[in-house]
Parts: sequence; C-alpha cells; structure tokens
Amino acid sequence: MALVGGTLALASCGGGPSAEEKAAAEQAKMDSIKAAEQARMDAEAAAAAAAAEAAAAVEAVEEEVEEVVEKVVEETKGRSGMKGSEGSQKTDESTSGRKGMKGSEEKSETEEAAPSNSRKGMKKGS
Repeated sequence: MALVGGTLALASCGGGPSAEEKAAAEQAKMDSIKAAEQARMDAEAAAAAAAAEAAAAVEAVEEEVEEVVEKVVEETKGRSGMKGSEGSQKTDESTSGRKGMKGSEEKSETEEAAPSNSRKGMKKGS
C-alpha cells in the first residue's frame, strides 16, 4: 500500500508545470514578443530618419553642384568673350601644322619605298 501511495504522489508531482508556472511562461513569451515588436518599430523609425537625413544631404549637394556649375559657366562665358578671335586663330594654325606634318611623313615613306624598288630592277636587269 505504501508503494501505491508513493507512486500516486510521484505521479501527481511530475505531471507537469503548475498553472502559475504556465502563466509565468506565457507572460515571458508575450513580453519577449512585445520587446521584439518594439525593437522592429524603433529600427524602422531610425531607418526612416536616416533616409530623410540622406535625402536632405543629397538635396544640399545637388544645390551646391548647381551653384558651382552656374559659376563655372559664367566664368567660361566671360573668358570666351575676351578670347573669341584668338582661340579660333590658334586652332587654325595647329590644324594646318598637323596637315603639313602628315604630308611630309607620307613623302618620306614614299621616298624610302622608291629606292628599294629601283634596286630590285637593277638586279633583274643585270
């Protein structure tokens, strides 16, 4: 009989967690889920803030670039108005100089080819 009573006592204690333990585990699970959701929402808010800050930085850089481009265009227009005729003369001179060099290079290649042809002719005729 003592054996049967001990077995019953052991079975009742080892039957699983109590209601309080189950409630505590459920509460811990809910707290964990709530903390994860809060962390996700915080991360989304931080990402949105970073995106807004990046967009503002891009806009500031674009404005700065536009200002620099306008300044360079104005400076270039001022310079080209003063040097308009000189610049075209220099371009014409450099182009004509290149054409003259090309022609002399072609002549020297032709002159080099001619003597070798005449030597061949001399050998055949001899």
